[in-house]
Amino acid sequence: MARTAKVLNAGTQLTTSAATYYTAPASTTTVIQSVVLTNTTAGAVTATVHLVASGGSATASNMVLSARSLSAGETYLVPGTAGMVLATGGTLQALASANTSISLQAAGTEIV
Repeated sequence: MARTAKVLNAGTQLTTSAATYYTAPASTTTVIQSVVLTNTTAGAVTATVHLVASGGSATASNMVLSARSLSAGETYLVPGTAGMVLATGGTLQALASANTSISLQAAGTEIV
């Protein structure tokens, strides 16, 4: 098995609807090391993060961060994601209460 440390998402602004920011590739298991959220605006904004199994959708049952308020300029390391595993086709999804207000970055290890 080959293990490759990888940037899973180099930085994307969240939208107000749950969107996919990383998908585990075919024949790959991904271990998430970190998910970092940064509020890039001058006001408080909330963020929600989901780890979704292949073929699933963002629901309360796969939520790992629920409407966490980030102050203006705050950076937050999402503790519920470290060490979590996404099987092939599993996704990292997120949303914010305001468009293009929170940046998401993620890192992990892909195992093939």
